[in-house]
Amino acid sequence: VELGKGVVKSAPWGLMFRVCFGALTSMVDLVTDIYVTYMFWSSGKMGYFKASVGSLGVSICLQLVVVFLQNKNLGLRRVLKEAFPVLIGFKPAVDAYNIAKGKKQEAGQLSDPLTEMTYMKGIEMFAESIPGLIIQLMAIATGGGDVAAWVSVVVSALTTGYGGAVISYDYDTDPEKREQLPDFYGYVPSNPRQRSLVFVTMVLFGGGMLMIRSLTIVLLGLLDMSWALAYIGLDLGLYLGMKMFNGDFWYWVPLGGN
Repeated sequence: VELGKGVVKSAPWGLMFRVCFGALTSMVDLVTDIYVTYMFWSSGKMGYFKASVGSLGVSICLQLVVVFLQNKNLGLRRVLKEAFPVLIGFKPAVDAYNIAKGKKQEAGQLSDPLTEMTYMKGIEMFAESIPGLIIQLMAIATGGGDVAAWVSVVVSALTTGYGGAVISYDYDTDPEKREQLPDFYGYVPSNPRQRSLVFVTMVLFGGGMLMIRSLTIVLLGLLDMSWALAYIGLDLGLYLGMKMFNGDFWYWVPLGGN
């Protein structure tokens, strides 16, 4: 298994490259979101400004909760130390650095650094990138948008697609997971060129699907908000129904570290 992990790290789209590049895209996404939020405020679009600030605030608060749960057994000083990068927007870079130097899970922590980074990525996608994308598309659809707004939309979509692709790729190529669940993991081929093609395809497909769904929600919302809510409910209902039908609804998080 250790040999397999080494091969995965040294392969194209290796772990260290992916987490470092992912950290860069997350920080660029945050900067563009903050800029667009400022533009909402300066142009008097207070509804969009409040919505953008709200999504950023929820994202930061959820990340702080994860930091607290991850490090609460190590003392208040450690919690504050780990919380500071979240407050200044450097948490993705810190996580990437920990992964790159091969940091292991410490006694008392709930999860290893890769799992913690996965949680943070998930929070960024669902509390910041996706809501921010919908807010910005709504603002563009109702009042137009400058180049910065469109750049922020594209960055948010690609960042979310990249984050989802990294999580899926890392879990699928983990030798331990392939050994434990060979019927579920293994869709990423072993050929380096094919692996790269699969990874790039997942990024573009994820970003593209997010753009399509976000535009659908925005257009339905402009017609009638009930249509947008019905679409979201139907989409989530079908997804959860399929998970329950396949017996894959419950998930047990492997928390440890004691």
